[in-house]
Order: sequence, then C-alpha cells, then structure tokens
Amino acid sequence: MRSTTVVVALLLLAAGAARAEVQHGLRVPDGFEVTEYAGSDLANDIFCMTIDPKGRVIVSGRGYTRILVDDGKGKAARAIDFLAGPKDGAMGLLWEGDSLYVVGDGGLRRYRDADGDGKPDGPPELIRTLKTGGEHDAHALRRGPDGWLYLLCGNNTGIDKKFAELPTSPIKVPVAGGVVRFTPDLKKSEIVCDGFRNAYGMDFNSDGELFTFDSDNERCVSLPWYEPTRFYHIIPGGHYGWLAPQHAQFWRLPPYFPDVVAPVATLGRGSPTGVVCYKQAQFPSEYRGGFFLADWTFGRIYFVPLERSGASYTGKPKVFLQSVGDNGFAPTALAVHPKTGDLFVSIGGRGTRGAVYRIRYAKNERPIDPAEVAKWQPKARSLDWAPALAKEVPAWAKGEDAFERLRALKLIARYRANFQAEELTEIIRANWDHPDRYVRLATAELMRAAGIFPEDPMTPAARATLQLASLDRDPTGLIRGWEGDQASRLARVRAVQLTFGGSAAAKSKGTVFEGYSRRSTEDIEDLPKKLLDVLRGGFPSRDADLDREISRSLAILEDADDSTPAKMVDKLGSLSDPVEDVHYLIVLARLRGRWTEKITRHVAEALLALDHKLTDKHLNRDTNWPLRIAELYAEVVRKHPEINAALLNDHEFGRPDHVLFAQAPGLDRHKAAEIFVIRAAKDSDFAWSPSLVRLVGELPDEQALPVLRPLWGKGGLDEALLPIFARKPEAADRARFVAGLKSLQPATIGTCLDALEKLPPPKDGADLLVVVRCLQRLPEGKEGDALRRRVGKYLEHVTGQEKMGVDPKRWAEWFAKTYPALAARLEGADGVDMAAWRKRLGAFDWAAGNATRGQAVFVKTSCASCHSGSQALGPDLHGITGRFSRDDLFTAILLPSKDVSPRYRTTAVSLTDGKTYQGLVIYEATDSLILQTGPATTVRVPADKIESRRFSDVSLMPAGLLDPLKDQEIADLYAYLKGLGK
Repeated sequence: MRSTTVVVALLLLAAGAARAEVQHGLRVPDGFEVTEYAGSDLANDIFCMTIDPKGRVIVSGRGYTRILVDDGKGKAARAIDFLAGPKDGAMGLLWEGDSLYVVGDGGLRRYRDADGDGKPDGPPELIRTLKTGGEHDAHALRRGPDGWLYLLCGNNTGIDKKFAELPTSPIKVPVAGGVVRFTPDLKKSEIVCDGFRNAYGMDFNSDGELFTFDSDNERCVSLPWYEPTRFYHIIPGGHYGWLAPQHAQFWRLPPYFPDVVAPVATLGRGSPTGVVCYKQAQFPSEYRGGFFLADWTFGRIYFVPLERSGASYTGKPKVFLQSVGDNGFAPTALAVHPKTGDLFVSIGGRGTRGAVYRIRYAKNERPIDPAEVAKWQPKARSLDWAPALAKEVPAWAKGEDAFERLRALKLIARYRANFQAEELTEIIRANWDHPDRYVRLATAELMRAAGIFPEDPMTPAARATLQLASLDRDPTGLIRGWEGDQASRLARVRAVQLTFGGSAAAKSKGTVFEGYSRRSTEDIEDLPKKLLDVLRGGFPSRDADLDREISRSLAILEDADDSTPAKMVDKLGSLSDPVEDVHYLIVLARLRGRWTEKITRHVAEALLALDHKLTDKHLNRDTNWPLRIAELYAEVVRKHPEINAALLNDHEFGRPDHVLFAQAPGLDRHKAAEIFVIRAAKDSDFAWSPSLVRLVGELPDEQALPVLRPLWGKGGLDEALLPIFARKPEAADRARFVAGLKSLQPATIGTCLDALEKLPPPKDGADLLVVVRCLQRLPEGKEGDALRRRVGKYLEHVTGQEKMGVDPKRWAEWFAKTYPALAARLEGADGVDMAAWRKRLGAFDWAAGNATRGQAVFVKTSCASCHSGSQALGPDLHGITGRFSRDDLFTAILLPSKDVSPRYRTTAVSLTDGKTYQGLVIYEATDSLILQTGPATTVRVPADKIESRRFSDVSLMPAGLLDPLKDQEIADLYAYLKGLGK
C-alpha cells in the first residue's frame, strides 16, 4: 500500500547532484537557466498564474490580478492591475482571445478586454456560482481539445448533482472533489469524475487526456487508509478514492479496488499545486509530453515522463527543481510559454514571498521548429454524436489498443440509445474479461447503464465484471466459488462490500470504523450466513490485498463465528507491518466471535508493540493516529473488558505512547499512572506528553508533584501542569501562572487567576503587560465576561488603580503611560514589537547556527509538541525553509495570527453553561463537536449545549515563543529547521 516512489526520486536527485546547478537558491539539472522574471515588488503572495495568447504572464493573489509586462529581455519591467480582486485571490485563471476566466469571489467569471487596454471592458459575466477562496474549493481551469471548459474542484466546493445538468454526464451524484466541464457555449455542465481530495492544478497531455496531482490525507499517516500525494490520469466516470465530506471524514478507498482509478505515480507527502504538460520544443526531447508537478510544502518541482500502459499510463517521477536557499520557494502555479517554450513558476501562498521564475534550457540556441511543437499538441476531438460513429466506435471497442477500447466504451455508454441491444451485448462480451482493469470497469458501467447482463459468463474475470455490474440485480452470485486470478477474486470481494452499501455507516463517520462498516442498513435474507462461509473459506489467501479486503468484509458484516478472531490474530506477529497490524486490530474490534485468553493476550501484545514497530520503521504519526487507536481500543474494551488487565499486566506497558490506552473505560488509571512514574524514573529520555502529565496528576500530591515539577518548560507541557501546580500554588510559580494568562482557553486563565490571587503581586511592567493583554483577548460570552470582571479586579488590586473597571482600552491607555517602552506590544493580535525584532534579526550571524543545538531549542520552545509526533497540533515543518524565506518564516513565528491558514483556523465555542473553548474542529456530527485545544488535548462538546460558535483570528500558536531565547539559540533553531526534510 505504501509507495517507494519518493525514495527512488530522491536517489535520482542525489545521483544527479554532481551535474546540477544552483541558481537563485534553486537546484536545476545541468544546462537549465533560472531567471527571476518578477519579484515581490510586482506581485507578492501569488496564488495562481496563466499566460495569455500574446505571451503575457498574468498572476493573482489576495485583492489583485495583474498583467506582467515583459521588458523585451526576459524579465518583467512593470505590472498592470487588471482587477482589484478577487478578494481572496484567484485560484483558477485562463485567458483565451479577449477573455480572462477567473475562479474567485464565489464563482466562475469571464472578463472581456476587447480593446486590449489591459482593463476589463465592463462588469464580468457570471458563468456559475461556486464556492471559492478556500484551500479545498474551486481551482484550476483548462480548455479541453473537445472545446469544453474544464474546472477542477476540491472536496469542499460543494459540487452536487445539480452540476450534472446533461443526461450524458459521466457522474450523476458526485462524492468529494472532481472535475466539472461546461459546454462550449458555457450554458450546461457535466461532472467528469469525482473522488479527489484537493487537486489544485490540471492539464491535458498530447493525447488529449487530462491529468491532475491530488493531495494526501496527511493527518492519517501510518493508518491503513493513508495514501500519499498522487498523480492521476483523469478517466471520465472515474472515482479516485476520497469520500469526504459525503460518506466519510478521512477514510479513502484503496487504489487497488476495481472501481477506483489508481494513480499513475505516487510522490509521498506534500501539497500539490501547479500541473503542466510540456508540449513545446525548447526543452530537450525527453521532456516533451511529460508533466511538471509543483509541491508547495517542500519547494520542489517534479517531472513525470509518461508511458502508455494498457488503457492508461505509467510514470516514474524525479525531482526536476529543488529549493536549497534562504529566499523561500513555495510554488503555486506552472505554465509553459506558448511562444518560447520556457517554463514559468509562480510562488506564494499563506502570506509568503511572491515571485515568478522563468526556466529555460540554455544549451538550446536553435530556433524552435513549429512542426515539432505542432506534433505535441492534442488533436481536436468531439463529445457530440456523429452518424459515422455508429460503425467506427464498435470497431474501436473490439480493437487491439486498450486505450482506444476504453475511449470507445465511454462513447458507447454516453450514446447507448444509438445502438441496438444485440450490438451492445456483443461489445460487452468482447470486453468483460479484458486484461485491462479500466476496460473491465467501463464494461461493467455500460452493462449497468444499458441494463444488459448476458447470462453466465465463462471466465472468472467476466463473472467478476458481471457481479460488479449487477449488485442490486442478483446478490446470490456473491456466494459462488472463488476461482480465478487475484484481480477477479478481489473484484468479487469488492462486490460483496458494494452489495451491502459500501463504506461507511453513518454512525461510524469520523471514527476508526468508517472503512469497516456498511452504509446500508438493509439485510439480505439468508445470504449473510452462506456468504460468510465463503469469505471465511477464502482467508487467508496468500495475497496481502485480497486478505485485507476479505477481512474487511468480515468486519463490515460483523462476523460472529468463533473461529474468525484466531485467524486474524495470526496476522499479528513480531515482524508484521504495524500499519497492517492496525488494520487487523480494527477488524478484530468489529468481529463478534468469542476470544480465548490467548487471543486477548496476543491482542494486548500487538497493541503495546505498535509504538516500537513504527519507530523501528521510521514511520511518522500525525493527529489522527492516537485518536483512531484510542477509538479502536475503546471498542475492544467494550466487547472484551478483560483486555484492560492483560494490558496493565504486560511487562511492556508503560512507554509514553501507551497513555492513549488509559482513556478506555474500566482501566485502572491509578495503577497505570504508577507504572508510568516507575518507567520515567528509569529513563532519562522519557517523552512526557500533556496526556501523561494529566494522568500522573491524578495521583496524590506527594506522589505527583516531585515527578511533575521538574517538567516545567519542557516540550509543551506547561498548560497541562498549571492546574496541578494551582492546587497548592507556591511563590516560585507566580511567573508560571502569569504566563498561563496567555492561553486561549478560559479554563486555564481561570486556573491561573485562582493561583495568582493567592500569591504576591507582580513587580514589573512585563508581567502587567501579560495581564492587560489577557483582558484584551478574552472571548465574548458568559465565561469571558466573568473572567473579564476577575482580571479587571485583579489589575485594580495589584496596581492600586481603583475603579478602572474592565475596559481594555482604558487599561491599555494607563499601561502605555506608565510603561511607554512596552506600549508597542499592546498593538495587534500578537502583541509583538516587530520593528525591534527586525532590527535584532538583521544583526544575526546566521551561518553560525548549529542544527544539533537547534533541535534542543526546538524542544525547549515547545515547537516539538505542536509540530511533530502523534500529538501534532500545527503543520508539519519538514521543508519549511524551502517554501518560506527566512524573513517570512520568522514573521510567521513572531506573528502567528498574521496569516492563519484556513486549515488551522480556530473556532471559539460558547456553551449554555457559560463555558468557552477554542481550538481546531477535528470532528463534527449532528450530536457533538470535538475540538483539539492543545497538544494531545481534545474536548467533546454536546451539540445541544452549544450556544454559539465563531471563527477566531487568533492562532493556537502562542506569540512570544522567541522572547526568552538568546541570539545564538535563534540562529541554532533556524539551522535545525533548515535541515528538516532534507
């Protein structure tokens, strides 16, 4: 399931490093020349780019769309403001003739510039209302060789069945993101495909086929359904695996499913943005017809040459361009100049430095041959019916070329009313056992659409195709034998899952069981028992994918046979893959058969071994990993409560990651805490977490405090420690409680006030600054109002300023007069004197930074607690210095609320009992909301208790992280960050 493609790509990069060149902080292959075409002074923070037929570069960011004017020497001399918008920046641009198509400000619009003055001739034409501006909304535009206008949509765009306006639409009811195409007159639309998460760019290749680059489900790393970033061939009617938001929150269908389109190539973790096919002749011949793909996260551009493979393609990615400097390189869009053949790259996003780079092959001094360029342009094609197709298309559908067969089957399905039933039956029989998976799938789709199901096919492959086509017609076919190759058997198992509605049950949405439960609630009389016998008899099969899906099917059907758990436990061994272990543990949690003592002990051992196995294999974990494993364990405990004792009595129990099991009902938390304390005393490198701190904090003070007090200031534990220290506040803790007032959580602020009211008052302006800023930042609502009164009263008490009340403005004015040197820090959401910081940072000797020392600083400043490991709250920082310039990076650290990505935008929730929570929404259902309020800290809020909710502009990342650091420590921290991802 995991790909080694990225490892191969990096090895290729390393092998070619000796003949690569570094220009403008970018490493490119030998012979290529990089020029900064336009800097941030002309266009900053660029979201999108296109090139018009005249060869002018057009870029867009927040509040602008500009035409870059070439100076005639290969650089932009100036910029013309074409639009003062879109407000949120265009995420799709296409210029044709006198028209600029723009995706932004809630729709797809066309602006005309018939007089060529660089200004719209009038108001735009609204082609279609769409959700735009968000990172998972509507994105790229391309004109197809068929004359239709294609629009790429992320999974939050809200594309629904209303976009399937024509009966010929390949997809009728879309799931997740996909591609929408508009008729040449732009009046009607179809849905081409669905199942994307958040593909941002797309392009047509020389064959006239469409391709895109989709994002990974990054929060699910090391879970069985994780898939890396993927380069896809877009096949009309194809589904690409992602199910959110309609059917699941994070579960995705694996690429080996017969009803899913598999990727042409996988490229590991990253943030896919620009996609362009090189159909010019300026670059060497090996680049022609291949694709350039931009990765925003790691500041890379990949190149994927294409080779035909059956009805689709294969490709082996390699890194073409890599950021190695301090300028910041976060690529957002790619375009090939229609006249020169140069590759243009725009950078920006999330407030980063904007620029446009031009890349050319400097060794090619020959004039470009128009005939060579014409050879790589796709030939015009049509989606309209023509009488000649009645004879031509059936012949294509029976020909030797799988690529042509697939296209023919799609056309026949589109215009099936023009064919007789006998002819359709003949075409179906010619293709239902074809060796290509996409030809077989298209045949199944044709059978279903035409309602033609030939009797009793002879081959196993044809029988599997028939079963996929006739799910609601003849479910008894599911219990026939399992003859045939792996692909045929896998297709039959997939048919079992689809017959029962596929994944996932509504009640399982947002949980670990999304992909292991059935969406349908209907029972098929007499079938499950016979079917279960067949499934049990086919397991194990000696094929990993087939075993995975047979076991998943048994979980979906909640098999109650007592022999099945033992078969699943046999898959859990000391050398088994930990991701596979998680799959089989989920299956075991769903089964209803009895467990023996041996099974219970074996499951406990497998659960406890997961952390070591992942570490040994250098596999990362992200936010969803501990949440999903905790859900899995809770279900196991519900069915088999004896496992709690087996876990605690195992000699392996007590490593830091095992704290997630302490959340399960019935587990002896006191005993678990004591075991952790003993293990911590023996391990100087014991990795404490907020969850562990809270668990040990439940012990009596005489046991807990000696262990917990030394942890202050280490690895993001402070907020978890404060309530424990506040039980018996000491004078030495006063500064800690003052620092706690910076928290976004009202409960923490209240705890700190409780303690501070019992301790001596602050003696300097720095502490009072924190208290005044706390007053400024308190949320609205009952709890916020109550805290405001307490903070105001506390300020009056410690300053002697009577009757000042709770007005933040009044207190800010008093503070500015009393402590003028600190007054500047009262401004803005983060309270930072940026002028002073820029002066300080500008004087650093950055070359003196030490990465090893910087790692210690990374932990010391609590960065590690939020940006790494299974409790990560913020984005992964691997590759951060590649996409962010040093200035942009430190601006983001010093002003965390300046430009908060929508993905990390917090929500403030006020409850009917007056309490308020602020955090990231990680799960939402009709009955509850789960917020992540800190590292490894979540709060479940009942929906009927929510009084109000609103987005907050304040980042969960606290300001002031760099305040206590020395200059050398900051330089060391930067050196460490530069090494991440290399």
